[in-house]
Amino acid sequence: MTTLLDRHTATKTEDLELAGLLLSTLRIIKMATAASREHSHVSANRAGVMWQLRERAMRSGDLAQRCAMTAPALTEHVDSLIRDGLVRRLEDPADRRVVLVELTALGRRELDRYSEVMKRGVASVLARLPADKRARLRVALTDLNDSIEAITKETANAR
Repeated sequence: MTTLLDRHTATKTEDLELAGLLLSTLRIIKMATAASREHSHVSANRAGVMWQLRERAMRSGDLAQRCAMTAPALTEHVDSLIRDGLVRRLEDPADRRVVLVELTALGRRELDRYSEVMKRGVASVLARLPADKRARLRVALTDLNDSIEAITKETANAR
């Protein structure tokens, strides 16, 4: 007889295996699209910082946390992005002691270009799958994104 604890442990094991498969897939896609990224002037790390700024300017500390970077590492990226005109620092109108980092118009164009290059690279990988498997993947990824979005909202509401 299967107990609730047995089902929870099995589910947890299955979830960990699925998580490992997803992470492995992401690494493989990253490698498979490396050639495509050569057509962009933005590295994956710089694009990650810029991606966090696409909707709004952010405090450096918040940006570092969202990018899973140390403050010094983020500062190095931001300084580099500023030199290239892709982001800028500005005062927070609500608190002049606070410095925000904001994506510039040029940064937005470069981020859009990077996104398109990446999409084309991933699309070439996905094109190798039969249509029915792509359709199932679309449903699964939509559900995963919805779940992540719900968790993000719950986390934001808890603050």
